[in-house]
Amino acid sequence: MHSDRRPFREFDDSEDAEALRLARRVVRGLSLSMRHVVIAPGSRSAPLAYALAEAEQLGAIRLHVRIDERSAAFTALGIALDSGQPAGVVTTSGTAVGNLTPAVMEADMAGVPLVAITADRPEELHGTGANQTTWQHGMFAGRVRDEIHLEQGEVRLEPVSRDDMLSAETQVALLMRQASESRGKGPGPVHLNIGFRDPLVPREPEEGAPAVPQRWARRPVRPQAPVQPAVHLQGGALMDQLDAEEREAAREQIRRSLRAVQDIARDVRTVFVLGHDAPPEAAQLALELGHPVLAEPTSGARDADAAVPAYRLILQAPASSAGGRLTAEIQRVVVAGRPTLSRPVQRLLTADAVEAVQYQPAGVGWHDHRLPRPVEHDLERIREFAGAPPAGWLDTWLRVGRRVQQVVDRELDSVGALSSVRAAQLVAETVRTPLLLGSSSVIRDVDLAARLTMHGPARLVALRGLSGIDGNVSAASGIALSRERRVSALVGDLTFLHDLNALLLPSREQVPSVDVVVINDAGGAIFDQLEHGDVGRRPGKGEAVERLFGTPQAVDLAQIAAGFGVEHRGVGTPEQLQQALAHPDDRLGVRIIEVRTDRHGLRDLHTRMKDGVAAL
Repeated sequence: MHSDRRPFREFDDSEDAEALRLARRVVRGLSLSMRHVVIAPGSRSAPLAYALAEAEQLGAIRLHVRIDERSAAFTALGIALDSGQPAGVVTTSGTAVGNLTPAVMEADMAGVPLVAITADRPEELHGTGANQTTWQHGMFAGRVRDEIHLEQGEVRLEPVSRDDMLSAETQVALLMRQASESRGKGPGPVHLNIGFRDPLVPREPEEGAPAVPQRWARRPVRPQAPVQPAVHLQGGALMDQLDAEEREAAREQIRRSLRAVQDIARDVRTVFVLGHDAPPEAAQLALELGHPVLAEPTSGARDADAAVPAYRLILQAPASSAGGRLTAEIQRVVVAGRPTLSRPVQRLLTADAVEAVQYQPAGVGWHDHRLPRPVEHDLERIREFAGAPPAGWLDTWLRVGRRVQQVVDRELDSVGALSSVRAAQLVAETVRTPLLLGSSSVIRDVDLAARLTMHGPARLVALRGLSGIDGNVSAASGIALSRERRVSALVGDLTFLHDLNALLLPSREQVPSVDVVVINDAGGAIFDQLEHGDVGRRPGKGEAVERLFGTPQAVDLAQIAAGFGVEHRGVGTPEQLQQALAHPDDRLGVRIIEVRTDRHGLRDLHTRMKDGVAAL
């Protein structure tokens, strides 16, 4: 190619290895919208590693190194989940790419902008039996919003015109846009696969040439403002913060809302079921109309004024009880977010006498046309569907909820030892840091028992896309790296053991500050609360159910902590647990707080709670 334009010297690395030149342009495209990249070591991905190290030196990227690819992927997932911005994970070729699959699946269903960046063998080696070579392009098909394959030699890299040199950067930048703004399905993962040819290392500079990297990076990292917890203001306090013009606009909005309420159907008994990641306006609408809110912990509305405590037990109550009578009166349900925790909620949504609609203002990855209820995008249509309740509808739900919560607290206090439910309740009500809830039992225990207020966790999150126990501790570490502050995680023992490589950090890496509270009941407690618990109580079935579902383990977590060089603290009482969680800013690094409990009495505990609610 010939051009009369002078070379754009900022990018003139034409004497370097072609693999490095391609990698730099890829990283330049990434840095337009990405600030964090997690990388696992590998040879084929070496050009990306060198380019990312240069980008970090230039202030364009924050680079984190992990030894295990699955942990690396979930660390990046945690960063993207917390920041809402794309975060990348880089691997070499072969099985390393397959280890990203669980995180990509979670990111797909949870709408998280995770960027899988995989190095590949060049095209001519595919199908030849070459070592560590497999078909990587399309490996995540159906799980990613978009994917591209860049093949070294097919991308123009001449340092003569800006257009030629930005061709790879542009393709990558467009892919990144799909991670954040994919039409129809909302944010989600994308896949960038790059075929690199040897040599994979930078060329040694000629004698006398400068050894420092050229300033090819797009721009330095801009410090992000710390994420502030939501501020809840009463009407009067809010008005005090507005000037006269804003106050009049707010009053007009209230008047419009009141007129809208007057125009809708009357005496409609509606409840709002708010699942994971529910749009915040749904809870506001419920309160405005006067309908009760049944909010999962990660809905963002558990502390709403209309949120009903211990709602799950109300829905399970027999027809003759106060909770059963209330449940029987429900005519309509507005669903927002994704409810995943409670079978009573699922039974409510499919009841013949109940009409349900899903409020979803934008596309998401977890539902499509097969969702067994209509999807409505217009909040005003939701207002019309919900209608205005009869007098006292919300107050009655809140009153019954408080009585049911008293039953829960009474039964938890009656247990001599610290049960897993009580421990989960204490953690959720005590921590002031962001809190990640592990999948399986602990998030359901929080849903059952915890009273979350505006003074609770700074943010409450969970991996509810597919609700797996993969990578929960790694994701919490990613949140800590994103926020640059301490984070808490509440997980079960099997969830913790499943992600031990989250503790496996290269010695020179920044150690995330995470308190990992492990409720160790020596196995899988959740299965005893399901139908498998009934099977296990049949003659001759107990041992098989315990082996297959309980999966008992006798691992010494203190020894594991010592092996990884992290702090371990065992607690056995509520006071000790609260003390362990106090003053989170006074410590750095990872700490394991182990709560030993006995899962074999949980079924009886839940039965006593149900019996107490039935007597109301």
